[in-house]
Amino acid sequence: MAIPSTMLSLVFALANLFSPASHAAAPSPDLSFRVTSGGNDNFFYRDNITSAQVLLTSPNNSRDGPRRFIAALPAGNSGAITYFIPSNNSMDALSVNVINDTLTSTTDDFNNSGIQVDLTFSGNATLGVTIIGSIRAVRDYTEGGQSMNKIFNYTLESYNETSVRLHRRYINATQNNPDVYRGVDLYLSIPPESNARLSVTVNTTEDGAPNIDVLVPPSSSEAVRVRILTNETSLVGLAPQDLFLREDQATKPSVQTALHGLLDGSDPVAQQVSFLTYTDKFTAGGWRFLTYFGRDSLITLRLLMPIMTSESIEAALGAVIERTNTTGALCHEETIGDYASFVNINSNQPELGNTPFYDYKMIDTDLLLLPVLSHYFEDLPQGRGRAQQFLSRNATLQNGTYSNILNRSELQFPSVFVQLKRQFHRISKYNFDRALPFYEAQTYSNLLAFRPGEPVGNWRDSNEGTGYGPIPFDVNAVLVPASLRATAALIDAGLLETLSIPAGQVAQVWEEKAPKLFEVIVDESEAEARLQNFVDAPNVELGRGILNGTSGGNVSFYALALREDGSPVEVMNSDVSFALMYGTNVSRTLLQNTIQALASYPRGLLTDVGMVVANPAYDSDTTNIEVLDRTAYHGTVIWYSLNHTPSLRIT
Repeated sequence: MAIPSTMLSLVFALANLFSPASHAAAPSPDLSFRVTSGGNDNFFYRDNITSAQVLLTSPNNSRDGPRRFIAALPAGNSGAITYFIPSNNSMDALSVNVINDTLTSTTDDFNNSGIQVDLTFSGNATLGVTIIGSIRAVRDYTEGGQSMNKIFNYTLESYNETSVRLHRRYINATQNNPDVYRGVDLYLSIPPESNARLSVTVNTTEDGAPNIDVLVPPSSSEAVRVRILTNETSLVGLAPQDLFLREDQATKPSVQTALHGLLDGSDPVAQQVSFLTYTDKFTAGGWRFLTYFGRDSLITLRLLMPIMTSESIEAALGAVIERTNTTGALCHEETIGDYASFVNINSNQPELGNTPFYDYKMIDTDLLLLPVLSHYFEDLPQGRGRAQQFLSRNATLQNGTYSNILNRSELQFPSVFVQLKRQFHRISKYNFDRALPFYEAQTYSNLLAFRPGEPVGNWRDSNEGTGYGPIPFDVNAVLVPASLRATAALIDAGLLETLSIPAGQVAQVWEEKAPKLFEVIVDESEAEARLQNFVDAPNVELGRGILNGTSGGNVSFYALALREDGSPVEVMNSDVSFALMYGTNVSRTLLQNTIQALASYPRGLLTDVGMVVANPAYDSDTTNIEVLDRTAYHGTVIWYSLNHTPSLRIT
């Protein structure tokens, strides 16, 4: 997924404080809080039985129409969505509300656990589209034109006027023993004190969904209980006390300030970060992304490590290492649960059932681990002296310890230290080998490009995100040299084996030569003409008055990416922020281009509400004015998290 996920937005909320001015095997801490955003009420709950997010269209949302209900569980990335529609085309607005203090965990036979909540209905309602099972399937429906593969259909298992059970058996559930197969259930029931009733009409057509009505007496508001359960194993969460250092452990005043209120969970941001973090992985965000994403985990770590405990840092690092493939590439996204079966079927490997599918298509994720490891083991007191202890842990997703996952030793009983060096060497060698061609010949064709056949490869992971340029600026001008510098630091510390050429020497060539291939300079007259054309464009319509009181001049910036022929995608962008965060040798030119980018929009990126991540105003290819407009996922839009990246490094 793209970098600015829910987790990273929370990270940057914390980072502002740095500025000087089956059931789980162990109990999880209790979390219960509410967040209202975007016309929705979000309820979060975690205990030693389950962890779940429930989303309901807010009663304050004045729009008529269906009320959306979603329950998402990180266990198996499972859950359900349903829409409550006013019955009989009623013109009266339907109000559906959560009854206070009814959100709780629930269990059932065959190791099923999940979330339960009571809802009040102001009038009769009909269940609209209902999807049960994989939250990834729910995400596909909500983001993909509201279409769904019928392979994800559910079954009406049982019903009467006080109870309905909708069951989703996983695609790979070939056995009828409920102890063996995986599934998700959505239950509707009437609490004893409620006068509501349920009406079910069976649809006998192939793949036809039943008609399910919630009936309430006139002029009353009655309760219906909703339960979503799965027999996927629940995750063990990290409490704020496990996540964050004590204030007296802070080594800097800014760190101490940032820690205030986090340890005891009194800061709501601490609760939100806690909900997304578990002993075996960090999840990327709210309900759509409540699973593992490598890029999000590693950037979150790099930013939050100064205030995190060793336990929480190593939980996230372990998740990254366990999902590394045999070449040394890092997993971008895991697909688990029912959707893993779907992916495996489409990959002509149905025999894998719901074996997790790990995606390695991103080229930026591979470059993020070593800078994090170097910072942790070499710079932070939490990590100093812990390298060998950490790498000697036994993995859970692969055989062996962390230190021999990636590189089996030819020695029968290699020392932990030897294994440690070899594992890190596997990762560093993978990235080092990719960097050597450009070190030897500084041409655009030797830069890192998206993998063959892949339209995406960095955080701008929509098809048009880099203006259809497959050679991204952030990867080549920032992340490759950052990974090489980290490699050099780990070699100096004795944690990596030496390479054929000093990594620092290779990094210097990348730092000096790669950014120059992305430089765009537009002279004053041409820049003004392009800018005027941009503000007058029909899909922009800023009006020429927006330029009043502003001055022009020659404009210089780094291209968003290079095309296959090496020509630049002349879109001003926010990715210089990565250099301020990861770079160790930031050039004067980069700083000057950063200042240029921080001019007011549309001359630069800054608006009154934040920084846009792309500005095609100066692009000679005017088609990008439409391709990267304010409706594009990575277009002329504001990502909250990236607005704070520059200040994090500067402070």
